[in-house]
Amino acid sequence: MKRLIIAIILVALLSLSAVALHSYKSSWEFPRKYGVSRVTNYDPRVNFAKIDTTVYLEPAEADKGKGVGRGGYSPIYPRGTAQIKSSSWYGYPRAQVFVKVKDLPPSYEAAAQFEAWLVDDDTGHRLSVGTFTTGFGGVGLVTLNIDTYLDPYDLVEVTIEPIYDTDIAPGPALLIGPIPAPEYFNPPPRSSKMISTGFTRY
Repeated sequence: MKRLIIAIILVALLSLSAVALHSYKSSWEFPRKYGVSRVTNYDPRVNFAKIDTTVYLEPAEADKGKGVGRGGYSPIYPRGTAQIKSSSWYGYPRAQVFVKVKDLPPSYEAAAQFEAWLVDDDTGHRLSVGTFTTGFGGVGLVTLNIDTYLDPYDLVEVTIEPIYDTDIAPGPALLIGPIPAPEYFNPPPRSSKMISTGFTRY
């Protein structure tokens, strides 16, 4: 009986403490925050880099072909652009790649399709943007929306592949372009006070 009374008293005291804590309200007004911004020292600039850039794709071979065009080069040679966007919003990554090409061999003539890649030079890892076909004028495009960061990638490549491609390895590269290095926010260190005068002997 004595133990039952002690248990009831303890439950009553705990209930009163919980009610008191629940009804307590601080006199300070704190804004309610969610995600990583709830950390007081969080700086969104010191994180994965935000990428919003355009990559210009040119033939993988150095020689574009001599011709009568401006500068002695043929005015018609394969080329393209790749628009790359990558950012994080409250720690959630989003990325988009948009590749557009022209003057590649038309798919109906070459009996082939093409594939765009993001390439990491350090590891050799490749991320396929997707396959596409080209029409008249060698025009084609492909887009990719993905929930990841694209910081590690250094190159954009466009390769030629068989129509019925069962090999996961990339084919010969036709177009290539370097991705500009992303800019991270690296604030300069604060200048600290240094002792500039010598010590005197007493």
